[in-house]
Amino acid sequence: MVADVQSFEFKPALLRSRDNWTLDGGFLTRNGELFCNLADISGARFAEMSVRGTHSAWFDLQFEGGRHRIACNMPPGDKSYCDFMRLCVAALDNLAVRNPDLKVMFGAAGAVRWSMFGIGIAALAFGVIIALIAGSGGVNDGKALGAFVVGGAFVVFGAGLAWSYRPWAPPALLPVKTARDLLERLSLSRHPKGAEDGEEEDEDGKG
Repeated sequence: MVADVQSFEFKPALLRSRDNWTLDGGFLTRNGELFCNLADISGARFAEMSVRGTHSAWFDLQFEGGRHRIACNMPPGDKSYCDFMRLCVAALDNLAVRNPDLKVMFGAAGAVRWSMFGIGIAALAFGVIIALIAGSGGVNDGKALGAFVVGGAFVVFGAGLAWSYRPWAPPALLPVKTARDLLERLSLSRHPKGAEDGEEEDEDGKG
């Protein structure tokens, strides 16, 4: 059963102030201003990615003619990330009641997907070039093995990244209730531990 009023608070990024979100009767507000009406939502997408120690996650609520995006760039396990995930779960919970046939896409799309695919291809090509130079005697014999290892690492990394973000791959689609359960399990598995748990319980108790 969907709760009548639910509140969430999290920082979308390290240098940003906290946003206050409220979900009330299908109306989602941010800092007291209407963000969207879930009754107008016809689709959703969740995606997250980690690159060089930075993490990005975003949740798109699609409507006819556009989309609303909720994003959080805090790392998994951070309280802001966990509250962001709670908001995503609550929105999907509400959507599952309103539109049980709605489908949720998982994974990045558009320019993000093409960019990651391009980085993968570039890394793959760089690794192949290093291996070819080493194989043709372009480096000292003592360094040839190291060059092959480095080149092979780039090849493996680039091939894996390019394959993961290949633009022609169809999006993963899940029924809204299944997507809701999946995000809830993911959120619980990354819940902050120790003292932060007590802090979160205290804040919840104040509400």
